[in-house]
Amino acid sequence: MIVSDNNVRTGEMSFTSGLLNGFALLFLLVAVTMVPATSRAQSVEASQPEYSVIFEQDVPIRLRDGTVIRADVYRPDAADNQTFPVLMSLSAYQKSMDRILPHVAPFTHVERPEPDYWTSRGYVLVFVDTRGTGTSPGQSDIWSIQEARDYYDAIEWSAEQSWSSGKVGLVGVSYYAITQWNVAGLQPPSLTTIVPWEGWADMYRDSVFHGGVFNQGFYGRWWLDVRGKQLLENTRADNSAALSEDLIYNFLTHHMDSVWWDQDKARAQFDQITVPLYSSGNWGGWNHHMRGNIAGYVRSASEVKKLQMHIGGHTDAFYSDEGKTELLRWYDYWLKDIDTGIMDEPPVKLCIRSSTRECEWRFEDEWPLARTQYTRYYLNSSSAGVVGDAVHDASLTTDKPDSEQELTYAAGPEAYSRARNGLPTASFVTEPLDQDVELTGHINLVMWVSSETDDMDVFAYIRDMAPDGTVETATRGILQVSHRKLDPELSTSYRPYHTHDDEQKLTPGEIVPIEVEIWATSMIFKKGHRIRLDVNAHDAGHYFAAYNLANNSIYTGGDRASYVILPIIPTE
Repeated sequence: MIVSDNNVRTGEMSFTSGLLNGFALLFLLVAVTMVPATSRAQSVEASQPEYSVIFEQDVPIRLRDGTVIRADVYRPDAADNQTFPVLMSLSAYQKSMDRILPHVAPFTHVERPEPDYWTSRGYVLVFVDTRGTGTSPGQSDIWSIQEARDYYDAIEWSAEQSWSSGKVGLVGVSYYAITQWNVAGLQPPSLTTIVPWEGWADMYRDSVFHGGVFNQGFYGRWWLDVRGKQLLENTRADNSAALSEDLIYNFLTHHMDSVWWDQDKARAQFDQITVPLYSSGNWGGWNHHMRGNIAGYVRSASEVKKLQMHIGGHTDAFYSDEGKTELLRWYDYWLKDIDTGIMDEPPVKLCIRSSTRECEWRFEDEWPLARTQYTRYYLNSSSAGVVGDAVHDASLTTDKPDSEQELTYAAGPEAYSRARNGLPTASFVTEPLDQDVELTGHINLVMWVSSETDDMDVFAYIRDMAPDGTVETATRGILQVSHRKLDPELSTSYRPYHTHDDEQKLTPGEIVPIEVEIWATSMIFKKGHRIRLDVNAHDAGHYFAAYNLANNSIYTGGDRASYVILPIIPTE
């Protein structure tokens, strides 16, 4: 059966709400076709709707330092002595906005669960304004250790309420997923499970400094919008400290990785995350979230964990009937002790893409897939003759070129202009495939490069090129070359891990090897299509540095053979 996923947020939602979240600007809303996976177990029916809702506004929560933050509580209308598990969300997005804005552009990404759906099925929803936002007083410090501690206190507060069963799960997309990773490492005693849905885990690597390059395009828009919703709208609170932190300044003054990203701001402490978790990512989320969802699954210390990777717009899957059913099966199992069959299924559930708009579900037993055939494809200077708008129209071959060649390109304003117009710089393309080829897993681009200046940026894309020349981007990786230092303990042959703690500037003309982490993907390249690697000098979205004023070079063949390691999954 084919299930359409493009009709989102339908059904029982009566609390119309919304909040313009800058994360939405980076993801196109697309119609999605997904074929459901077949469960290996017969599922028990999950909770059914039976309650109406009681709404309580601005309920105070006292924190350990005496500060009071406020939450909206939606709970089932039941007997006074009846208790229910709690689903909690915390963010800077103002819970009051959640009740007044429609679910249409530009307010399409609220990212919280729908109260009517969940309260009717016997859950209490608690939406919390983080400190210094909405109706919660204090100095804001988003994505910080302070925020994580506040979340810890809110979790323990909710477990003690008369309507609470004492079991608390966390829920939500993006910001609401990021704060789940952060607080889970503090191990609140009443926290029973987390479901980080499309949320990064390492703020430095996953979001603010992609490969060391500042994510200016996103944060320039997002931060101003969040502040605007707080300070320009009728819902603004009488709070002079609301969002007054100089977030962008703090980011820019900590452009290398350091303890600041762990002890002032916060990121997932994987070795301290032991709670059962369900990490749900999006193959199209390579602008922010996907890397964190996969890393959180692989590296967390939790003995019970699942990974799911879907497609579509940023919140499409979360609000789809299929997505809500999956969430309900998980929460019912961990918060209500209902055996829904979800724990009888393999731990990894992937929607294998045949395009960016279509995929089929498949269960796997691990990530990365044990049967992966990591295959080198060499960058070859010989012309492919199929990408006419590229500066260098080159080839991608399984055979290593015998002689060394140099491909030079401009990295200055010309490259910026090309990026704005969607034009590639150096394209490396395979011959038409003689059979379908599935790439599912991590990708490592190993290149020899040089610059006429003291640094350079690399933006690398893996693209599916159809016989008519049209392309779809499967995934992307970014690296500022001075950040090329690797962590030997966390790096593998197929996925480099950069320390970002040592700035290794180039001597102009110096030729150095680099490894670019191209974020994990899944895509079937159909027979007759080509696998295409584009290496660009810029993307017109990230920070354009002053060192981007001269020429850069890529070296291929001979003793400086550059190649990309692709995760090919053999046909079963």
